[in-house]
Parts: sequence; C-alpha cells; structure tokens
Amino acid sequence: MKKIFGYVLGLVATLTFAGAIATTANADGSSADAASGSSGSGADSGLVVPRGGTDTGAGADSGAASSSVIDMTGTSSSNAMSSSESAANSSSATTHKPQKPQKPAKDKVLAKSKRAKLRKHYRKYARVVYLDKGRKDERVSVLTKKGKLVKKFTVKKNGRFDIRLTKKEAKKLAKGAKSFTIRIKAKGYRAFDLTVKLYK
Repeated sequence: MKKIFGYVLGLVATLTFAGAIATTANADGSSADAASGSSGSGADSGLVVPRGGTDTGAGADSGAASSSVIDMTGTSSSNAMSSSESAANSSSATTHKPQKPQKPAKDKVLAKSKRAKLRKHYRKYARVVYLDKGRKDERVSVLTKKGKLVKKFTVKKNGRFDIRLTKKEAKKLAKGAKSFTIRIKAKGYRAFDLTVKLYK
C-alpha cells in the first residue's frame, strides 16, 4: 500500500509541476505578443505620416518652405524674363534709326530753244493767240497781268497750237493792261512764263 500511495503522490506532483510550467509559458507568450504588437503599431504610426498633409510637425514646415521656394523662384524668373525682353526692345528701338524722308526729285529746266513761243503778235481784244513749238500734254494757263486765271487747257500735239478765247476772256486780258502771261508746265519740267504784249 505504501508503494502505491507513494506512486500516486509522485504522479500528482509531476502533473502539478507540468501544469505550472504550461501556465507560465502561456503567460510569457501573451506578454511577448502584446509587446511586439505595441512596438509594431508604433513603428507603423511613425511610417504612415503623410508628406505635406495634416501633419503639423517638421514635415509640414518643410513642405511649406519648399512650396514658397518654388513660388519665389518662379516669380523671379518671370520678372527676369520680362526685364530682359524690355531691355531687348529698348535696345532694338535705339539701334534702328528713323529713315530720313526722301526729297522729291527736282523738275528739270526746259531749254529756251525748246520752249513754246508766239507765232504772231497778239492784238488787243483778239480771240485767238497763235503759238509754236508746243509739246504734247503740256498744261497751259492764261493769266492776267495781276495773276488771275482766265483760261486753262492741255496741248494735244507737238508743234503749233492756238489758244481760243471767248469775248469775255479777251476783255479780261485787255482790261487796264499792256500785256498778259501764258504759263506752260510740262511733266518732269519746271513751269515757265511767256509774256504776251498787247498790240493795237
């Protein structure tokens, strides 16, 4: 009996010791899991912070600083470009000198030998003035002694031509004067005056 009783006590002690060891191992495992979970969550929380987001720490300040730097560099570059363009425009405006207006070509002087002249003397109140050496397309103006225009026409052909006056025009030329003027102008040549004396 003693042997059996001693065997039972030994078995009970062995089972009790094994249960205590298992309980201790479970407690250590749960504490280790809890520690690893807390450390993992801390690491994850440190890595998941968004850049330039709602973080109010150093990350947000660095993002704001970088954006302000970008804005400042963009503004300065645009200002530099506008100033360079204005400088180029001013330099181009100064380099291009305004062109001087070209003077119109001076008309030539027609030689006296080629100028029109009277073919016959003009008598006072006559209705026709006879001329020679006319040039086609010459513009003829008949003026009184005081320079008032009486008649105007264009020569139709080279050589002889006549100036036909009305009675009223003949009176204007003869009124209070001893002569009148015929002004002739050809294209490209200066105008010249021909004095016509009044004969009785």
